[in-house]
Amino acid sequence: MSKAIFTIVTPALNCGALLPRNLKSVHSQGLPPGEIEHWVIDGGSKDETLEILKQQPHVKYISEKDKGLSDAVNKGILRATGEWIIWLNADDELAPDALMAFKEAIKQYPDVLMFCGRQKVLKYDGSLESIEEGWAYNVKDLLGMRTSIIQASTFVHRSVYEKVGLLDVNCRYAMDYEWIVRAAHHYRTQPLPIILTHYHRRQGSIMDANMPAHYRTFLRARRRYRKSFLSPAEWRIRLYLMAQPLRRIIWLRRAVRRIKAAFGHEPVHPMS
Repeated sequence: MSKAIFTIVTPALNCGALLPRNLKSVHSQGLPPGEIEHWVIDGGSKDETLEILKQQPHVKYISEKDKGLSDAVNKGILRATGEWIIWLNADDELAPDALMAFKEAIKQYPDVLMFCGRQKVLKYDGSLESIEEGWAYNVKDLLGMRTSIIQASTFVHRSVYEKVGLLDVNCRYAMDYEWIVRAAHHYRTQPLPIILTHYHRRQGSIMDANMPAHYRTFLRARRRYRKSFLSPAEWRIRLYLMAQPLRRIIWLRRAVRRIKAAFGHEPVHPMS
C-alpha cells in the first residue's frame, strides 16, 4: 500500500448539513491524489451523511457505532497511511492551500514532529470572530494557565502516535487536550505563522454542550501529574466550576452580558 503525505481524519455523526464544506476544503487543496487521503469515520448517522459519502469517490469511510469521539478518531488514525495526521472535525475545514503552505513551512524544521498553526475562528453566524495564533505546547503552560489548544491546526507526525498512543476512549471531553499533554512530555511543538484551518462555532457541539466537563478534564490532568492544589491555575479551574450554578440563572447571565458589552466585550456564546 502506497503511503500518502497527509491523512485527514474526520469523525462524523449526523453532520450531513456540514460535511460537504469539510470535504470540499480537503479535496480543493491542490495536491496530487497520492499525497492525500481523507478518512471519514461515521458513527452510524441517520441523516444524509452516508448518501453524501457514497458520492465522493476520493473519500474513504466507514459507518458503524463507536464509543464516542475519541474512539472514532482512533479508528481513523489506525487506518491512516499518511506521514502527517490531521484531525479535522466534520464542522471544520482546511484553509485554502493550507497543506501546500505547510509542506513549504516545515522545510525549516526537519526534526520537528508536531506543529501548531494559526486558526480562523468563525462566529455562529459565520462572520469572523478572531484568528488564534499557534503556540508551542509545553507541559508547564498546559498544566498551568493555558489549557486552550488549537486542535484542528495541530499537525502531528504518525510516529508521535506510535510513541504516545491513541486518544483515551474513557475521556469524553477535552480528549484532545489530554492527548496533547501526554505528547508534550516527549515532543516539542513548533508554531507556524500560517492559517491552517477554519473553526466554526456551532450550537450543540461538544465544546458548547458541556464546558464544565472540559474543566474537570483539566483537573484530572493536574492530579495525574501531581500539580499543586494551591496554584493560581488550580483556583482558576475550580472557580469556574464553582460558578457553574450561577450560569444557569438567565437574568444573571444577561446582566453579565450587558456589563461586558458596556466594556466592549462581545459575548462568544449565544443565549439559549
